[in-house]
Amino acid sequence: MSPSDSNSPVHSDYDEKVNILTEHVSAASREKPDPTEGNEPPPLIAIMIAGFALIVGAGYLGGTNGGLSNDSFTFVEGYDVPPVPGGGVIEEQKPPGEIWLAEGKKQYSAICAACHQGNGQGQTGVYPPLANSEWVTGGTEQLAMIILNGIQGPITVDGQSYNSLMTPWKDALNDKQMAQVMSYIRMSWGNAEQVAENSGMVTAEMVAHARATHDIPGMKVSHLEGFDKDLPGAKVDPITMEPIGGGAAEGGATDEEPAGEE
Repeated sequence: MSPSDSNSPVHSDYDEKVNILTEHVSAASREKPDPTEGNEPPPLIAIMIAGFALIVGAGYLGGTNGGLSNDSFTFVEGYDVPPVPGGGVIEEQKPPGEIWLAEGKKQYSAICAACHQGNGQGQTGVYPPLANSEWVTGGTEQLAMIILNGIQGPITVDGQSYNSLMTPWKDALNDKQMAQVMSYIRMSWGNAEQVAENSGMVTAEMVAHARATHDIPGMKVSHLEGFDKDLPGAKVDPITMEPIGGGAAEGGATDEEPAGEE
């Protein structure tokens, strides 16, 4: 080495610019210390076995529901469902008769209320009322004939004459729907008091009989003479819809869809 170079040591073994001891200490400080006894990392094979067992266990629980099923629960007769948290109470199922009338009201509101009004009072001099109408509270056979076939020409209702045309609804309502409408108007607006003795409820079985025996296009009041009785069929309780006196009734047996509305 040139003696004129101030950075070049004359004696490389003694005058080296890099401190060997410092370099070795720095390198040693970068090495991770050996683990102490009891803190050694688990072997890779142990990790693989544990992962495999976890996957197999999860698959078993997912496929078998952990051994739980609905069959393992015990039914306790007479047990009452507690109130819903927050103070609410689970709504009880409405009686069949109430549901029947509610469905009748829906049909009535859709096809009848435009003329006869929601309160059943009709329109003075134009459309007759259904409240306190002898055609509603009288025999169910005449009422079914009027709804099925409509009616033409003059008709007297509650002492007043009307001369409008009523549309037939035999194609717009099936037997069940028509029975529900008839039940609703017979049990509303004070009419229920007049039909209570014979039960104001009408069943699909009754309407089916009227449909099969009274197909009268262009029907007039004169066609109603002699049919002032109730339709054949067991009368039903207005609340339970069960036959009164043990007879057979099928209030909702006929559910065919209406062919279309005229």
